[in-house]
Amino acid sequence: MNMKKIILALSAATVFATVADAQVQLTITGSTAFRSIVLDRIPTLFDTNSMSANISDPNKNQYYFSGTISNLIPTLGNQPITIRTSFSGSGSGMTAVKNGTLQPCINLDGSITNLAADLAFSDVYPASASPSIAASAFAQRVEVGVVGFVFAKNNALIGITNITREQAVLLMAASGDGGMPASYLGGIGLGAANPVYLIGRDSGSGTRISVEKDINFIGSPNLWATNGDGTYSLIAGLTSGGTVAKNIAGGTQAIGYVGLADFATITSVATALSYNGIPYSHSAVASGMYPIWGYEHLVSKIGMSANQQTLRDKLVGSITNAAYQSSAIYSNSFVRLSDMQVRRGADGGTISSLVF
Repeated sequence: MNMKKIILALSAATVFATVADAQVQLTITGSTAFRSIVLDRIPTLFDTNSMSANISDPNKNQYYFSGTISNLIPTLGNQPITIRTSFSGSGSGMTAVKNGTLQPCINLDGSITNLAADLAFSDVYPASASPSIAASAFAQRVEVGVVGFVFAKNNALIGITNITREQAVLLMAASGDGGMPASYLGGIGLGAANPVYLIGRDSGSGTRISVEKDINFIGSPNLWATNGDGTYSLIAGLTSGGTVAKNIAGGTQAIGYVGLADFATITSVATALSYNGIPYSHSAVASGMYPIWGYEHLVSKIGMSANQQTLRDKLVGSITNAAYQSSAIYSNSFVRLSDMQVRRGADGGTISSLVF
């Protein structure tokens, strides 16, 4: 190779390296209970008319966004920004960020690329993951909201309006032909002797971890789903809150636990149960009367670039913005951080007052 060809090759390599360096990519995983907020805020980061997106995933787990963000972060100029989501559950997501586990991510053309996650949203503290994760495993952890959870019944279960802590524990432990007779939960009518089946999440889910810790359930729960002919069978848990909601809606003998955003999709066919006599409300969570809730955390991997950190901070700011947390899309399903009159330092931990 002569000197002219060497110089041209080096110049081309420099150009390609510069382009690669200029691209800013962010891959987000974690909580499915909070994904509606994340997916709502990401598009607002991009410059008007600059964004391309693939939001075709019917489960709303794998989304793709790309464009420029020069109005929000002037120093980025016209650098291409790509944000991908691959929601997998809180515990699973934090573990993936810690270990650098590749996540399946969709591209604009629908193809799949496996990428290491940079950020994970989580309904639980890192210590609640299985196995437990030390706080030092992440570059940063911030709280961006409060997530409430409810037990919800299919409306075909007549007479059931409340579930106690003891009933919830028994329902999780019940097996055999079903969770327990509906009459044990207050069911009446012809279906009172029929079994109730508990619908729930897989072990990496923050929703499952939160609920189990809040009711002090220890062990492996018996969870159910219907097969093709409508027969219930034991499973390890479902992979998203949306799938749990669909199974509650489609099962006349189903009770399950979900976050408020997922419950909102089935209110025409399902009802949230009071817990220990207290119906769910944001004010009941904020005052400490209703205990089944968790903080929404965002954890960051160690080694993010300065541009990735700036982009993360802008996303956090767009979520925690006081005006946004007062908007319907946030406040219909999540509790504002500023409204909390109580605090807990661990999932399922003691709830203490911030007022006195």
